[in-house]
Amino acid sequence: MKPNKRSSRLLALALSLVLSLSLSLPALAAGEDGIIYIHTAKDLCALSDSCAYDAWSRGKTVLLTADISLRGVDFEPIASFSGTFNGGGHTISGLTLTKSLSPAGLFLTLERGAFVHALKVEGQVAPGGTKEFVGGIAGRSYGTIEECSFFGVVKGESAVGGIVGRNEAGGLVANCTVSGSVSANRYTGGIAGYNLGTLRACINSASVNTANVDPTLSLDDLSIDPASSLTDLVSVGAAESRNATSDTGGVAGYSSGSLLSCINRGAVGYPHFGYNVGGGAGRSDGFMDFCSNYGMIYGRKDVGGIVGQMEPYLHLSLRDDLIARLRAELDKLNALVSSTLDDVDSTNDHISSRLDSVSAYTNAAVDDADSLAGQTTDFIDKNIGTVNELVDRADDVMDALPDILKALEAAEDSMGDAVDALEQCNKDLTMSAADRAELSRFSNDLQQQSKALAALTDELRGYIESDDVNSALACLVNVADVLSAMASDMSGITGLLTDYLQTAVPKAHEDIQRALRALDGTSGSLGSALRQARKLIEEFNERDELTFYPLGEGYQSTLDSLFSNLRSTMNELDGLSDEVSADGTTLTADLRAVNDQMNAVVNLCLDIFVDMTDADASDIFEDTSDENIDAVTFGKVRGCTNYGAVDADLNVGGIAGAMAIEYELDPEGDQKESSSVFDRVYETKAVVQHCVNRGSISGKKDCIGGIVGEMDLGIVLSCEAYGSARSETGSYVGGIAGLSSAGIRSSWAKLTLSGKSSVGGIVGSGSEDTSSSAGSGCTVTDCRSLVVVEDCDQFSGAISGRDLGVFRGNYFVSDVLRGIDRRSLSGQAEPMDYAAFCALGSVPEDFLSFTLRFVCDGRTLKTLRFDYGDSFDFSVFPSLTEQSGSYPVWDRTDLTDLRFDTVVTAEYTAYRASLQSDAQRADGRSVFFVEGEFNETDSLTAAAQTPDPGAFPQLADNRRTALKNYFSFLSERTLPAMTVYRSVAEQWELSFPRDALAEHTIRYLSPEEVSMDHCAVFVRRSDGSWQPVETTSMGSYLLFTAEGENVQLAVLTTAAVWWLWAIFLALIAAAVFFIVRVVHRKRRKKTVKSGKKENGAAG
Repeated sequence: MKPNKRSSRLLALALSLVLSLSLSLPALAAGEDGIIYIHTAKDLCALSDSCAYDAWSRGKTVLLTADISLRGVDFEPIASFSGTFNGGGHTISGLTLTKSLSPAGLFLTLERGAFVHALKVEGQVAPGGTKEFVGGIAGRSYGTIEECSFFGVVKGESAVGGIVGRNEAGGLVANCTVSGSVSANRYTGGIAGYNLGTLRACINSASVNTANVDPTLSLDDLSIDPASSLTDLVSVGAAESRNATSDTGGVAGYSSGSLLSCINRGAVGYPHFGYNVGGGAGRSDGFMDFCSNYGMIYGRKDVGGIVGQMEPYLHLSLRDDLIARLRAELDKLNALVSSTLDDVDSTNDHISSRLDSVSAYTNAAVDDADSLAGQTTDFIDKNIGTVNELVDRADDVMDALPDILKALEAAEDSMGDAVDALEQCNKDLTMSAADRAELSRFSNDLQQQSKALAALTDELRGYIESDDVNSALACLVNVADVLSAMASDMSGITGLLTDYLQTAVPKAHEDIQRALRALDGTSGSLGSALRQARKLIEEFNERDELTFYPLGEGYQSTLDSLFSNLRSTMNELDGLSDEVSADGTTLTADLRAVNDQMNAVVNLCLDIFVDMTDADASDIFEDTSDENIDAVTFGKVRGCTNYGAVDADLNVGGIAGAMAIEYELDPEGDQKESSSVFDRVYETKAVVQHCVNRGSISGKKDCIGGIVGEMDLGIVLSCEAYGSARSETGSYVGGIAGLSSAGIRSSWAKLTLSGKSSVGGIVGSGSEDTSSSAGSGCTVTDCRSLVVVEDCDQFSGAISGRDLGVFRGNYFVSDVLRGIDRRSLSGQAEPMDYAAFCALGSVPEDFLSFTLRFVCDGRTLKTLRFDYGDSFDFSVFPSLTEQSGSYPVWDRTDLTDLRFDTVVTAEYTAYRASLQSDAQRADGRSVFFVEGEFNETDSLTAAAQTPDPGAFPQLADNRRTALKNYFSFLSERTLPAMTVYRSVAEQWELSFPRDALAEHTIRYLSPEEVSMDHCAVFVRRSDGSWQPVETTSMGSYLLFTAEGENVQLAVLTTAAVWWLWAIFLALIAAAVFFIVRVVHRKRRKKTVKSGKKENGAAG
């Protein structure tokens, strides 16, 4: 038995080992064809487990064979995938990722060589933690994602996209679609949040950052008390700060790669909120080719139909750099030293040794110069993005400061009233000595704080005028401190005065009320200023921390080495001059040449030092966009079209919100502005070419353009702008560019423009100051315009609103506009008639004909094409049905001699509930009102008629006739009336338009001499008879109803006949009394006679 037990135990152990080994084997195994098949959610989870090891999937192919639901499944995303995943057109639904993940997506990272194809994913990807690199398909991708789709919600903090969070260089996303919603604070895109690779033929239908995440405090949440309102504002925690979104795009949030033939159909951005917002990309310095936008685009600043902020492609050029020149001079020096060595007698070892040293030092100096150039390039490359971001933030601060200043100025004005009112209270109010001293202290403090606020306001105004961002922010902090102190004192004053409000004598009571009102007004202005200041400071501070990469540790040592080698070279040359024989003609000449070249090197070094201290920051960049345009492949938007409406505050364009690069540094003063010569090496390329805008472009403030809002550099070439460009309250509105410091060539504008000032058919204005611009100045060449300027107070023109820039070969068609402001200039901005204009050649099709559109409720009901100068009658208007309680009204009906694209809009207007007559009584009140459903243009006509008493047999001219008519009821067998008709007071004929009602209520105001209680209304029927109508009263008016839209009426005076009823009743009573009395007497007599008979019988 023992051996058997031992055998059993060994067998059990063997089985356990086999089972353990089987569990440790991979959960997935390839089929005979080498493909890994995914049939169920369990298989997908097993794949995820296997892919935790980054090398597992290399070379493998995975095929999804069926739709899979992950609802209720504890699924961990696929961490690393390098193989091929074929979705087979199937769907993975129910994906829910909420754990702290970064990257986050169905695939966390797609490695190089990974290929994901024909996969559909539905679900929610909203991780916790850092929330960076978040995508519906992949968080981060180095591979290829093709023909995939995502439907659902993707949410994160930075680099968030519907397909991929961050598409790395070499990564490709092609033929993918997204629907649902995508949201983040930074780098948010419908397809990719951050793109360094290629996005091709993708379509986004998802909404991107369309919800406002601004948790700012509402005034409705504040206490009614003005002082406590300010205190509340001061005490709002930093947790309620505002996080402004930036770099939001329908396709990509930020792209330095390529966007090719991509389409956005989703809404992007939130009204008046967010920076760098575009239908294609929020910000790009890469290549965008044949992309389209159909969605609504919203934001605050730098907002465009295709790209919000178009940054130029930058590259470092050392051709003219001083370091390159230094290297060249050192090469010459080295060559001269080598030549001198050749000329030295080989027996002169000492001189040869010195020359060898010179040669070594010059070679080392050349190497140092090369190293410096490389390190400088790396330094600039690393920091240029940070520099641009810092100045973008600085611009945002400066844009917001004027509104804060306005609120502070309003507070300063109202503060004086408050102080005056407090002084009067102190005089008139009876209070305790302690309270009076307290009030005086509060008042004095408030006066001092008011003076401090006035000084700070002046100081802030000066910083705004001088664009001193650092000082302005510091000043805002001081303003907040003063406002906080004022809030405390105002709270004390309010509480003190409120205690005396009920017991004060009338004069003092009035003073207290005036003081409280003044404090309330001051509080409102101060509250507004403080709220805006807090939001501005918190928005700036809450943005992501920026990193500056310093020059490497070896930079200074390389620089020291360079000058050490140069110094050693000079020392060796000095030694040589003492040792060379005076009669060594050849060697002397050689050393003289070496010495001259050394002087050239030294002088160049001195130039470098001077330049490092005197360089201007605006010299950093050189705009070369106009050179070899067709060869430019980055910093370029080509062949793109915008169809969607774009609406923002400033820097708003149909294609690009802004084309600019900024080079001032951190407004908080963390980094000082660099003026090193080594920064002067960047060429910029920014090209917008063959692009078309067909959407309406609108902005609240400055720089609104059909193609570009603000154009600081680059070139716009062969673009077309249609639709409209309008600014609500701002200036610089242009058919192509709102404000330009760069070149516009061969572009066409046919749109409607509107702005406060500087409105132009091609450019609103050139820039007055180009010293801080990378552009070379505004140039407008060979452009054409056919525009309508709806509104402009000053500076408007068919080519440019202002004469700032260079203009050549531009033509326009207009009956009212001049070329540039009030002048048309030969060879620069010339007018043409339409026929000659169309004969210029290369005229776009849209300029050869025009469209007439009829629009209602945002829908185009009918479109007609017409030729220049055509006319239409009302027959072309589409028919519209009335809606309940409203009717349609076209905004224009005259369609004669049309010379521009025309939109006729119908709006439904609520019916007027009543019409009033022009006929009035002496007190100005209308005699008639007719109630019904009337249009705005409808009117009521009331014509007085000559009274015709003969038409009314009911009238009684004397008492006898009156009585006869009155008692006619006896023969007519009707009830008697309480009144009789005496005379015709008025007769009227009313007419008004027909509406949907068959019967109308009419209100009538009787003359002053006719009492409303003693008149009756008769209406003439269709048979010509006059019939009385029932009336009621409403205030001073009588109300009655009548049929039709033409009403003839008469008003008859009446007399009360209640007294007839009194006489009649008295007579009846007397008759009854008489009858009763007669009957009673007869009965008495009969009773007496009966008694006598009975007595006689008894006797």
